[in-house]
Amino acid sequence: MTDPTGPGRDGHPPGAPLSFKLMVVLAALYLGWRLVEGVIALYRWVL
Repeated sequence: MTDPTGPGRDGHPPGAPLSFKLMVVLAALYLGWRLVEGVIALYRWVL
């Protein structure tokens, strides 16, 4: 099995499946939304 951390031809890890990329995108969206909720809650708490 090849090293997944090694750079591919275009600088990205080789053989990253679509499901993994989708999971990363969903995780980023979730964390971004949680960050927005946290900022809103902090804003309401301060005022």
